[in-house]
Amino acid sequence: MLQRSLALLLVLLASWTAPGHRPQAEGLRAYLPYPPAEREALVRRFLAAKSSAHLLLGPQAARAVAELLRLELRNQAEGKRSAFQTPKEALEAAEAWLSALGQARRREAVDLRGLPTAPWHVLSHQEEVRKAAHALRIPVGVLAAIVDNEQHGGDKALGLSRGVREVADEAALALAQSGPAPFSRTLGLAQMSWEDALRQRPRLERFGAWDPARPFPETEKEARAALEDPYLNLLFTASRLRGLFNALYGLDPADTRPLEDPWLYYLGPAWHNYPFRAQNLETWEDSFHGLFKGLLYQVLLEDEVLWRAQGQLLRPVRRYGPGLLEARGKTPGLEP
Repeated sequence: MLQRSLALLLVLLASWTAPGHRPQAEGLRAYLPYPPAEREALVRRFLAAKSSAHLLLGPQAARAVAELLRLELRNQAEGKRSAFQTPKEALEAAEAWLSALGQARRREAVDLRGLPTAPWHVLSHQEEVRKAAHALRIPVGVLAAIVDNEQHGGDKALGLSRGVREVADEAALALAQSGPAPFSRTLGLAQMSWEDALRQRPRLERFGAWDPARPFPETEKEARAALEDPYLNLLFTASRLRGLFNALYGLDPADTRPLEDPWLYYLGPAWHNYPFRAQNLETWEDSFHGLFKGLLYQVLLEDEVLWRAQGQLLRPVRRYGPGLLEARGKTPGLEP
């Protein structure tokens, strides 16, 4: 009896996932209410995208791509918030990203034209991104995708990310004159909240990620000043993400093991940008494209080749090797 109970417990633990962690894997055709010929054509494109991701990045990344597409198509079918209006649009976007990933893997020029991305912001701070992500043992691509989302949003007139937040911040500052402001101002590359930054000390010290010779910010003024430093902005952001990931994966808050699941490329940008939508498993521009950005930047920033941005085109500059390792800390010329 005891053995049977233990076996049942192990099965339950193996199948458990944290709320909001992953969508349920359900039948794709249920979300495609189209005539049979059109439906099967969409299914073939879905399977082709999954196969491409598998060939380029392996089975776990392919699973993440498939889960994102299922989630997007389900949201479309159920009338929930979705990144696109039709399955065809979502699949076309996935195919464009996979094409760019293929170019990056082959170390060819990467064509990002037509995709909502701002790679010059990421590549100009690639060392800070690497260092901060490695310090908290999360994938580099997660942090890079967030920077891209936030900076791309700010580059638009009223982007979904930085642009909207800056408008909200201005409203908050105006309201603060007559009472408490309803928004916490966000700053810097990843648009990190100064209030959240002040809460990161225990985790940063646990990971050995904070320089003990540097005083930790204690006030709003000190936190704001720290967040203007690109590396510290990313370090605080990575720490906040690590706490979120530990919670979503059901890990102990003090767990410091490296995290490598490709689904993090969805969770990080989604929860950083709009937690309530992420919790409801909605999809929108930053969350959908965020996963593919994460996959792409993981390839680019962990490669032994330096990449240069020329607008929406990325070109390999040179390979690292003996005598060139010191170049890893230098950023090639960028042309936004």
